[in-house]
Amino acid sequence: MDDDRYILVIADGTQEMEIALEYACARSKKTNRKIIIATFIEPIDVLTTQGVTEIMKNEAREEAELRLQKASSIVKDYTGYMPVLHIKEGEIISELINLIEQEKNINVLVLAANIDEKGPGPIISSLISKEYSRLRIPIMIVPGNFTKEHISMIT
Repeated sequence: MDDDRYILVIADGTQEMEIALEYACARSKKTNRKIIIATFIEPIDVLTTQGVTEIMKNEAREEAELRLQKASSIVKDYTGYMPVLHIKEGEIISELINLIEQEKNINVLVLAANIDEKGPGPIISSLISKEYSRLRIPIMIVPGNFTKEHISMIT
């Protein structure tokens, strides 16, 4: 990566992901930061034959690529440029922290909280409770019920 500063967003296919992306895009336009979108393929923990495992891995990769394609098109439409894309294989939190350590120009992680009563979501819950001290960047948590109008009003 060059000397640009980057905003990291996770493409997980949730409704809240789009809110996080829209917020990141609005911040990107205001601050001239680029966007990195990462998605994660978690290990397949199923006892089955190697052939079936390979099929499952290929399907998981295809789903990850589709998530990135959808997320990158949102960024391209909003900002006019293509984001940097990453697919990481492994446990989400560990791989997320590794990515942040590897890509030194990432200076903020934008996440959107779930809008249901079960809590903010597993990634946010893990990061703010157990893993926060391992991060070298701030986390920006956007309420998952924000509208485009609200985002444009506050950015």
